[in-house]
Amino acid sequence: MPEFTNEARTLLGDPLSDTLSDAFDQMDWAEDEIEQARKIHPECADAMYHAFKLLAPTAILQQARPAEFVYRSHYRELLERVASGQDTRPATDAEIACACCETSLAVPLNTAATGLYIRIWQRAFPGHRSTFKDLDDAGHYEAIAGSAIDDLETETRHKLTVTDRTLKGEKCTGRHHGEPAPGCRFYSQAEAA
Repeated sequence: MPEFTNEARTLLGDPLSDTLSDAFDQMDWAEDEIEQARKIHPECADAMYHAFKLLAPTAILQQARPAEFVYRSHYRELLERVASGQDTRPATDAEIACACCETSLAVPLNTAATGLYIRIWQRAFPGHRSTFKDLDDAGHYEAIAGSAIDDLETETRHKLTVTDRTLKGEKCTGRHHGEPAPGCRFYSQAEAA
């Protein structure tokens, strides 16, 4: 996405320009992840097209303002859920990681919360090192507080559920990106009229 010109920045102001630039970046990453998911799951290409609306940043992502790899992990998890027919409403690992990060900035994390943060980080962002030193101690946290971590993960995923993040009731006019798509599973002749 091109940067805003100096004239546009002057007209919009830096905060709005930055917000719009971030939003455009997030849309580009989402479209890229959708395209990759369509290649992996060609039988779900129609659902992937409609899944774009599920990829809107949630409150915890907006608050945390995470890096690109965090958004992409969030998008990939949701798209995999779409492809496999799983519920898209519960929090993603990336959302839980952001919640753990935000919490750790406000208060010290207890053993279970630290263990959850490590578990989620490793699952959501393989290959990305965290800034906290305990990442290599995942086995220790799991041994000490594994069931408490399980319970905290379930509770956190539930509390961060996005109730309207679903394709249930989705309707399609039979066109995707301006092209005919009458075979779309969400196609409704009533919507097309």
